[in-house]
Amino acid sequence: MDKSIIALIPAFNEEVAIGSVILRTLQYVDNVLIIDDGSTDATNKIAKLAGAEVITHAENLGKGEGLKSGFQAIKGKYDIVITIDGDGQHNPDEIPKLIEPIINDEADFVNGSRYMNGPEENTPAYRRVGQQVLDKATNISAGCNVTDSQSGFRAFSSKCCDCFRFKDTGFGIESEMLVDAAENGFRIKEVPITVRYDVDGSTKDPVTHGVGVLLNICKDKIVRTFKRD
Repeated sequence: MDKSIIALIPAFNEEVAIGSVILRTLQYVDNVLIIDDGSTDATNKIAKLAGAEVITHAENLGKGEGLKSGFQAIKGKYDIVITIDGDGQHNPDEIPKLIEPIINDEADFVNGSRYMNGPEENTPAYRRVGQQVLDKATNISAGCNVTDSQSGFRAFSSKCCDCFRFKDTGFGIESEMLVDAAENGFRIKEVPITVRYDVDGSTKDPVTHGVGVLLNICKDKIVRTFKRD
């Protein structure tokens, strides 16, 4: 039986890359839903012209809120959900690799990893050190063993989608989703992916961003521990 597949793409001021990302992604999925998170450029218009459906936030609410809006909008409508960034860093041609473990009933949550086969040569050193810290914190919190906890390129089975809390409004959502899936007993698998660093990406300072994510992981772990007690 063919699986129905949708790609969710949170986007904030991604007019440069969004059209290409949508057109390439549509080669592998049935539909693309853009969550325009308060963009002030032509992201919304270009996304519609490229063939995507668009949800619009009146203001910038953060990636976590974007994913929350997307998952709520498509609840129960698709067999597989893909998340992919809108800045062109991810390669849509790798989507078949992400969905294969779900189609073969080997996983419920497939995490695209830049580091399964060791660090990429084009990964900045400061970025990889920070990633390793966040990976360790996420793995301790979730009780799992992933090599790229901050990846935004993922695939989910429909039965996994209801477990996400979407408590973190920002980029800490990547770790939170791993924690939620692991705590609910869903099967998590990683597949290797490639990432481009020569495209317009996040404007956030990587150090500040990393510290913020780490603090959120620790805070969430403490809250969940006390709730169990």
